[in-house]
Amino acid sequence: MPPSITSFSPHLFWDIKQGTLDPLKHRRLIVERVIQRGGLEDLALLQQVYKKEEIQDEIRKISWLNEKDQAFVHVYFDIPYKELKCYTKKPSARYY
Repeated sequence: MPPSITSFSPHLFWDIKQGTLDPLKHRRLIVERVIQRGGLEDLALLQQVYKKEEIQDEIRKISWLNEKDQAFVHVYFDIPYKELKCYTKKPSARYY
């Protein structure tokens, strides 16, 4: 049986009422939070909840990741930079 969403570090979903997060409906939010703010334990849980291909698909759709997270997903999940929405989309002026 895969781990439940409550198994992730509590700080990842502090703003969401426990029990309301649907792993299918909110897959991108869950993947994004783990990649941006999670630890190694959270990453291991993520890979127990979703298949590698599902995680890769959601990562490709994330609008913003810092350079460190982009480099991590590029190497760890073997996703070319040009396939990352956050890499190909130019940030607004406020990020400069």
